[in-house]
Amino acid sequence: MDFFEEHGLTPYINAHDTYTVYGGSRMAENTLEAMRQVSRHFVDMEQLQKRLGEELAQLTKNEGAYITNGAAGALQLAASVCMVRGSMYHYRKLPDTKGIKSEIIVLRAQRNAYDEAIWGTGAEMVEIGDADETLEFELEGSISENTAAVFYFLSSLYERGSMELSKVIAIAHRHQIPVVVDAAAQLPPVENLWTITGAGADLVIFSGGKTLCGPADSGLIVGKKEWIEDCRRFGAPVHGICRSSKTSRESMAGLYVAVKNYLELDPQKNAAALRHRNEIVAGYVKDVPGIAKIETVEKGPVGQTYPRLFIYPEKKERGEHIVQKMYEQGIYIGYEKNCGAVYISPLNLTDEEADIVGNMLRVILLAE
Repeated sequence: MDFFEEHGLTPYINAHDTYTVYGGSRMAENTLEAMRQVSRHFVDMEQLQKRLGEELAQLTKNEGAYITNGAAGALQLAASVCMVRGSMYHYRKLPDTKGIKSEIIVLRAQRNAYDEAIWGTGAEMVEIGDADETLEFELEGSISENTAAVFYFLSSLYERGSMELSKVIAIAHRHQIPVVVDAAAQLPPVENLWTITGAGADLVIFSGGKTLCGPADSGLIVGKKEWIEDCRRFGAPVHGICRSSKTSRESMAGLYVAVKNYLELDPQKNAAALRHRNEIVAGYVKDVPGIAKIETVEKGPVGQTYPRLFIYPEKKERGEHIVQKMYEQGIYIGYEKNCGAVYISPLNLTDEEADIVGNMLRVILLAE
């Protein structure tokens, strides 16, 4: 019996984005095969983490790499290693931070739902700036003998109030303070895998389950060799606060193959394939009455470089209703509340699914 039928589950088409609430992304067959193979045998987990990390570091042009159980797990581990500075004694005591540098500086304009992973370590939050701007003297003045790190969340959503990353790195490094960058969803461009560390960031975090198309419960940390070595020293399965962030051998193998696949993609051909899927959908709705405008936006929701198809109903209030109707037909699409537009992200679509999405969208629009 089909798994979905057996459990009364609905298989959805994801024309929205690589969100965890939908399961992330779709893994390639060779990724699944690597996971299957490693699942049939036992392995020295420390050796597996080290070997794959070394190979991933080479592939991504970094000093080191470490596989985690998602970007949130990576945030927790990165915060821990920045605070304990190589001390197993202090690591095992976390979230008790007595006797160690426990202050982590964040930009107020970048506060988000995912930074909770940092504070779960017992770290003390130091906020700088406001929603409109973050100034250099605020960072300079907030660094103290108790500062463990500066965490920076890279997203177009936070650009207005944020200080440039290059300035953050320069100031922090002048005080010998590491900078950790959460770039969980910042692919593409593929170059982000090495240009952010190349700009001086000590550790950079990526989600494995988004455009890398690895397991949804995987993540990747790349960065300076000494910090990555501490990730290996304190990361699961070592006992301590990050034990709950255990990464399976299957996820390690899957992410490794997924990163290789991603690096082998031709960016131009891949972008053309994504635009083609948008064009398929657009072909179904371009002549539907009640549509004010259809356009391609060359940015993802947090600034990534891929095309999304935006469809603007003449009546803005229709947008949310259209999304609901598509959901009832087993299709996720996006919605921009400010402008009332619905949008299609082609990242998780096949050409055949784009046909289904376009046809259903046309049916729903004509029925309104």
